[in-house]
Amino acid sequence: MRENETVLGLSKSEKTLIIVVPMVLGGLIGWFIPVIADWLLKLPVVPWEGLIEFIASLNSFWVSITATIIGIVVGILLTLTIFEESLEITITYDNLQLKLGDKVDTIDKKDISAIYIEYKQLIILGKSSNELYRETFETKIDTVRETFRAYKYPWKEKDPFKKEYQRWVLGHPDFPEKLNALLYAREHALKEDIKEDAKHLREDLAKLGVVIRDEKNSQYVRLVKDTN
Repeated sequence: MRENETVLGLSKSEKTLIIVVPMVLGGLIGWFIPVIADWLLKLPVVPWEGLIEFIASLNSFWVSITATIIGIVVGILLTLTIFEESLEITITYDNLQLKLGDKVDTIDKKDISAIYIEYKQLIILGKSSNELYRETFETKIDTVRETFRAYKYPWKEKDPFKKEYQRWVLGHPDFPEKLNALLYAREHALKEDIKEDAKHLREDLAKLGVVIRDEKNSQYVRLVKDTN
C-alpha cells in the first residue's frame, strides 16, 4: 500500500540538536562569562574594555547565574529563528504544500513542468517554464530526488533551460524598460547585500515571466515561453 503523503524537512534528530545545542552552548558561555572576562583582560588589545572590566568586577556567582539565563534565552531565540527559516514540504500525488514559517504555498502537480535543486535551492518551474517557487532547502538531495520520483513528479538533475540564459547588463536591448529597471534595482540590492530586497525583486520579476540565475556577482536572465 502506497503512502498518501511524505513530509520532507528537518528530521527528528536534527530538530533535537537544533533545540538542545543552542540552549546548552548559550548556557555554558553564560556560566563561564566571568572566567572569559578575566581571560580577555589579559590580552594586549581588548574590545569594549570598560564593559569587560565591569563584568569582571561583579560577584562572579550572580554574574554566572544571570548570564546563563540570558544565554539560554538567546539559544531559544536562535532555535526559533532556525525553525522559522527552515522549509518543510508535504508531498502528495496531487500537490505540494511548501511551509516556510507561517507561510504555506500549495502547488498542484498538473501545473509543474520541472523540479530541481541548484545551489541548495529547491526550484519549481511551471508549464510555460516560468518559476513557480524557489527557496533554500537543506535536505539531502538524494532523499529529495527519490521522494519526488516516488510520487511521479517531473524531477530534473539540473535546470532544463540552462542554455537559454543571457547575462544581463544595464539597458539590455532584449528586455523592456520596466524589466531593466527591476533588474537594475536587484543588482544594486545584491551589491549592497540586501538579501530580502533581492529576494522580493526576484519574485516580482518571476511574476513578469523573468527567471534569474545568479553567477559570479552577475544576473543571467531568460524570459519564459509566453512572455512578450
